[in-house]
Amino acid sequence: MTAFGLVSKGLVAASLLGMLAACSTADTKNALGLGATQTAAPQPAVVQGNCPRIVLRDGTAYHDAYVGGTKAQPDGTMDQAKLMYQASIANTTRQCRLEGGQMVITVQVAGRIVLGQAGAKGNAKLPIRVAVTDGDKVLYSELVPFEAPLPTTEPAGQFLFSKDNVTIPAGADTAMIYVGFDNGTDKANTKKKKK
Repeated sequence: MTAFGLVSKGLVAASLLGMLAACSTADTKNALGLGATQTAAPQPAVVQGNCPRIVLRDGTAYHDAYVGGTKAQPDGTMDQAKLMYQASIANTTRQCRLEGGQMVITVQVAGRIVLGQAGAKGNAKLPIRVAVTDGDKVLYSELVPFEAPLPTTEPAGQFLFSKDNVTIPAGADTAMIYVGFDNGTDKANTKKKKK
């Protein structure tokens, strides 16, 4: 049984209930439970329908960390006794604004961290990649080494990730945002940010 088996479905549903409204609001910080936003000068808003949608690539919603980077066993499975933690993405949202000829995007992710059998105190190191493409063209790509505290009193905890100032041309009407864990297996999603 994986570490996710330790968490009841009721706990997961309750912890994510407050985040489900994120897709229909422009106040992304409150939607993901990040607290009140600071008062700032008004920015030109973008109709949510014109803000690129967020997509999770296959295999990028989960990240496992094993003691010493444990390799797969001969049968292809991993030794669950050496699993330190498993992180998963539960919800995503974004907010867009126009600045001159550019669209500036804030991308936010809410997720869970579950301790494994080899779990310990400290921080989870989560390699989160944010990329924006328009067809085959990569408009933006950045790998963010994000750290989140491991749960200490419960088998599972939450993390909140935010990436500001993701900037693309304003006319990229078919652009899509990709966000997820970069586990080194998605070569198309590891291209460097285009200058």
